[in-house]
Amino acid sequence: MPMDETQRISSKLSKFVPSLTLSLKAIAGERRAAGKPVFDFGLGETRGELRPVIREAGSQAYREGRTMYADPAGLPELRDAVIDWLGLSAAYGPEHVTITTGAKQALFNIFLAVCNPADCVLLDAAPWVSYQPLAVSAYAFPVAVLPLVGHGDYLKVSPRDLERNLEARPHARLFLLNNPVNPTAQLYSADEVAALLEVCCRFGVYMVLDRLYWRIVFDGADYPEPPIDDRTRRWLIQVDGMSKNFRSTGGMRIGWTVADEDVTRAMVNLQSHYTSGPAVPDQLAALAAISEPYDREMVVDLERKRDLLLASAAGMPHVEIWPTPAAFYSFWNVEGCLGRRTPQGETIATADDVSRYLLDEAGVVTASGRAFLQEGFLRLSFTTSDEDITRGMAAAAEALGRLG
Repeated sequence: MPMDETQRISSKLSKFVPSLTLSLKAIAGERRAAGKPVFDFGLGETRGELRPVIREAGSQAYREGRTMYADPAGLPELRDAVIDWLGLSAAYGPEHVTITTGAKQALFNIFLAVCNPADCVLLDAAPWVSYQPLAVSAYAFPVAVLPLVGHGDYLKVSPRDLERNLEARPHARLFLLNNPVNPTAQLYSADEVAALLEVCCRFGVYMVLDRLYWRIVFDGADYPEPPIDDRTRRWLIQVDGMSKNFRSTGGMRIGWTVADEDVTRAMVNLQSHYTSGPAVPDQLAALAAISEPYDREMVVDLERKRDLLLASAAGMPHVEIWPTPAAFYSFWNVEGCLGRRTPQGETIATADDVSRYLLDEAGVVTASGRAFLQEGFLRLSFTTSDEDITRGMAAAAEALGRLG
């Protein structure tokens, strides 16, 4: 029997919508093209001049014709450098590293390698927008772990929260923690990470640590590394990449995983069939970036921008602004806006409405918390210019002040 129109796309993909964060970039571009004011706090993308050493390494690779197939696990010299970059040489070697086409592929590799159909994947309380679609595409069942009471400690998952979910879901296969957290910008402490990892080890499930923002930690703090020994290494999988810790490197699409050898072998085997590994020139550019001592110039600049945004947003009507100890996001509780009326007489019912109102009335682009499974919140990325931060906060305050 021939398929009808509703069957042309697989059921698992037909319910997907495009990534909100990437859609926001298109919205900002459309407003600019139309000559409308726009203050872009939408896409979480680093900006500024690409470091010359990265640019030259990629260019040199093309000049030397280094464009042939490589080891599907990634260039050996890059895998070596990843271990040094993460400071993991005491526990891991290059045989534990897989180089991927961005951190998204790294996560998809993990889901496909360790999850069986209908296995449960536990996510942080405010999961990044692509975690769920990637899990569903791997035929896993995603569930967000929510704090028992209200917003908890800024939506951080406690060991008891995780235990409760693992006890209720015997088919749980992994717990995915983003630290620092996108979207909330919270930073789990070393003790908190260790406690969550201990729960995973006790239940025999993987803890996937997405540490993509690990260099962007403010106020003199260090990144809270997970404890690694023979027991924890068996259940710990770490994800990292180029897109956040350097300026203007999101489009390079280079990521990596560090995992126990059996998991790494499975991911490399899989990757050999569906990408054959990332582009060699991009791998060589990444190698040049992480082989040098890390320059904290961007981190210092982002900390200054955070302080500028907090000062510019002081007294923002109807909004509670959460602290930003890491990453480059400001997370706003906008529940005080819900139920209010716009100057046009429309009722603000959801975070989507708040985001749309700020866009239409003030040209301020934000990401609605509903995309991160958290109604009543907005995420703002402050990687934009100083002028856009100050003018955008003023425009947002004026618009929110007009809500009845």
